[in-house]
Amino acid sequence: MNPTKTTIDWLRFRAKAEPRDILETLRPLYSEAGGALKLQSMDKGILGFKRAAQVSLGDMPIGRMDFGGESQRDWVRVDLTGKACEWVQDWQAIADVEALPAAEIRRLDIALTTWDGEVTHDRVVQAHTEGRFASTGRPPVLQQITSSDPRAGRTCYIGKREQSDKFGRCYEKGFEMAAKAVARHSALSHVISINDKKIEDIYRCELELKAVTKDIPWEVVERRDQYFAGAYPFFGDILPNVEADILQRRPERAIQADLAMALENCRIQFGPTLFTAMMAYQGDITAVWDKVVGKAHNRALVEAGVLMVDHE
Repeated sequence: MNPTKTTIDWLRFRAKAEPRDILETLRPLYSEAGGALKLQSMDKGILGFKRAAQVSLGDMPIGRMDFGGESQRDWVRVDLTGKACEWVQDWQAIADVEALPAAEIRRLDIALTTWDGEVTHDRVVQAHTEGRFASTGRPPVLQQITSSDPRAGRTCYIGKREQSDKFGRCYEKGFEMAAKAVARHSALSHVISINDKKIEDIYRCELELKAVTKDIPWEVVERRDQYFAGAYPFFGDILPNVEADILQRRPERAIQADLAMALENCRIQFGPTLFTAMMAYQGDITAVWDKVVGKAHNRALVEAGVLMVDHE
């Protein structure tokens, strides 16, 4: 059996069940880590729902549930973000969610990330010119988002997102990842590679499916490669013979990199001061440590999940 090459990047579903019961059906998706799933009350719901709860894996927010309100007819709406989907260990366990009363998918994002320059912005634009995004009828509109800053990355939107069953998004993922790294760690002026891959070679194509005029079958989760390839001719062109999205299947790598960059930031900004202080204390690093270490967590790192994985 060939490994699945695409990943699920967002899942929205609804069901007529109690929020706690829905949470229990989500636990098997995360295997042993599923025991850390919890609901935390939020101020209010959205889109007419009266109440809401944040879905967290340990201290890491990964989604939300909205529920309550007479107009909602007992529906509970669940959004699992890209981070939530990265942490899933067993998508076959989605059968428990599917078995919930009246359960139905409302939005499902499928992504293919390539790491060695197989797909580029120019190739996507050329494919649209050649009609490789046309399925039936008129070809969907292509919108390009560009910047005078080449490191801002370029994005192509395929079709119209609102009130549409299908929407494509293709963008220079490496530049986005690099920008986020620099934003989190002010001592980094720029990033040229991520996990030994050049940032300009990292590209992502996403398919956003929404149940506007058509139902989204639950089988799409398991057969996502086939549905991705069938969405547009171009997506069928790029799916065969590409490296699977290995990094996205190992979310701990991104979290380990987060902590590593944070520590590198500390080394760059405060390393010389700490070294001098250690010498002043006759090499007793413990004495220096007691004077500088904090007594509360870095919330951003905790919420990113750094306490949930091992670090070298």
